[in-house]
Amino acid sequence: MRTLRAALAVSLLAGAYVLAALALVGKQALPRGRSRTVSDLGGLVLTEQDQPTLWAEVRQLAATAGTRAPDEIRLVPDANAAVSEETRLLGLRTGTRRLFLGVPLLQGLSRNQLHAVLAHELGHHSTLHTRLGALLHRSRLAIAEVAAGLSNPLVKRPFRTYARAFFALTRPLAHAHELDADRLSAKIAGPRTAATTLRTLPALDAAWHIYLEQYVEAGTHYGLRPTRFFDNFTHLMSDPARLEELARISAAPPTAPSSAYDSHPPLSERIARLEAMASADSSEEAEGDRSGNATSILRYPSQNFLALEDKTFAGSGLTPAPMAEIVTVAGARAAAVNAEILLDAMRENQIEPATVRGALDLVASGNLDTLLDLVEAEFSTPETRRRIIARLLGAALAHELVSEDKARYELSWSGPWRLVDLTGQDVDPENLAYEALGSPGYAAALRAWVHQLDAQVDPDPPVHTHETPAPTSPDGYIGALAPISGDGFRTLLATDAGLMLLKPSGSDRLATGLASLTSGSPGRKLIQRALDRPPADVATSPYATFLPWGHIRALHLKHGSTGRRSADITTTAGNGWSLHWTDAAESEGHLWPAVDHYLGRRFTVD
Repeated sequence: MRTLRAALAVSLLAGAYVLAALALVGKQALPRGRSRTVSDLGGLVLTEQDQPTLWAEVRQLAATAGTRAPDEIRLVPDANAAVSEETRLLGLRTGTRRLFLGVPLLQGLSRNQLHAVLAHELGHHSTLHTRLGALLHRSRLAIAEVAAGLSNPLVKRPFRTYARAFFALTRPLAHAHELDADRLSAKIAGPRTAATTLRTLPALDAAWHIYLEQYVEAGTHYGLRPTRFFDNFTHLMSDPARLEELARISAAPPTAPSSAYDSHPPLSERIARLEAMASADSSEEAEGDRSGNATSILRYPSQNFLALEDKTFAGSGLTPAPMAEIVTVAGARAAAVNAEILLDAMRENQIEPATVRGALDLVASGNLDTLLDLVEAEFSTPETRRRIIARLLGAALAHELVSEDKARYELSWSGPWRLVDLTGQDVDPENLAYEALGSPGYAAALRAWVHQLDAQVDPDPPVHTHETPAPTSPDGYIGALAPISGDGFRTLLATDAGLMLLKPSGSDRLATGLASLTSGSPGRKLIQRALDRPPADVATSPYATFLPWGHIRALHLKHGSTGRRSADITTTAGNGWSLHWTDAAESEGHLWPAVDHYLGRRFTVD
């Protein structure tokens, strides 16, 4: 039956070439017509000269698998490994073979487990079992790519109909090919290790997505990206709460929805087969995996990870910052945004005062429904509406606490961030708000506590129409950026009392000119010369413009698509500056987190 099915598959494949030729005539994108270049493939190329151990082990794995070694190995920022080929004629002719090796796999697997993964991937191209298996694997990938790229309805419909028939017919053969690759993985790494690896991969993939979605993306909204990008992932995986979560996933791997183009049998079936093989095989050690972490396969892994990090974010326009700083900014901004949603809804419905205190006054006086009615009718149940209002009111409470320096957001690998008070204790404003919404007495107590903060959630800073008191003299520097342009080159300094825009003096210009001639950094020299002087002296110099935090109406930070950035500053007196700089500018300290901290909603980012 398998032989007959294979013969039919080959005949269907031959028919697919006819439709592919029609697609070419219709100027459709086929694999051989791809315009993608090698530079578009992404990742960091690992040469045999730089990574002899990696290449030696991959060559040995390929020889055992009965296939040729890859022509190129690329390190990639993905929780995956794959062997791909540049194919022509829908998989009949092969070209450059590449191995893509994901850093998260290296960080989360043992060296033996990595061998199991690579053996499986190389097994797709093995001819030990049957040459047809490798051909069908390449052909299924090529046909799926063609089907996804077609746009002309006259070609798309017949080709996709043909593709569905081809995939339905070859699915049992593809499943058998995957199981052959699993057996090869078990032969090389041992069935117990192969089974454990299959259980571990979904957990690693889940952890990587948590890291990207809950941590990395939190910073990109504000123009920031984490430094030590891959090291952060190891911190997340080492957190006790995350370890428990990942252990649960490994114990019961999720069942992925099946696709017409997927060649894999159910994961649970593959694991069961390997574990049955392990039970019958007494030769594999039962004492545990002693091969060490898979990163040991690389020479100087940290250097390679940093190089890949730089390449991954090159041209992104994102400012590198420690993860702890990013969550402080992101947590505070998220709280401010959610707070404004609640207060805007109160204003639109003429609920005064539109403040945290005003909301708690309603609850304490028994008018909870006035708040709950702010939620759209589609959220019909009182419990659903109560939780929505609790989330927004909790955010407003958090925003007040942060604005008044009573609390701050800190990094937590158990969750994207946590709010802590001045003693370092966790604060859960959403839970406080939820309890208050369920009890007028609790709301009154919470209202009294909020009154002690002596703060207001006011979206607009006061406009000073009369002479304001003299600003406090700055005591210390927080951050710096140079060089920036705008009415001459400048240094932007953040202090505890405000911002300073510093024009270079004649000696500054001489020093920066010498720095340029000696391959130094003019921006670094400008910052060093500024920080060598007490901030109070700099603020009173004729070359400086000092802007107290209270005199800044708005600061808008913009990130251009070509590596250029700008900041527009408007004062309460109506003056303004437009500053510009490039990725080549030097920075020092915590400039933008400080701006966000002191200006709050007056600081916006594109």
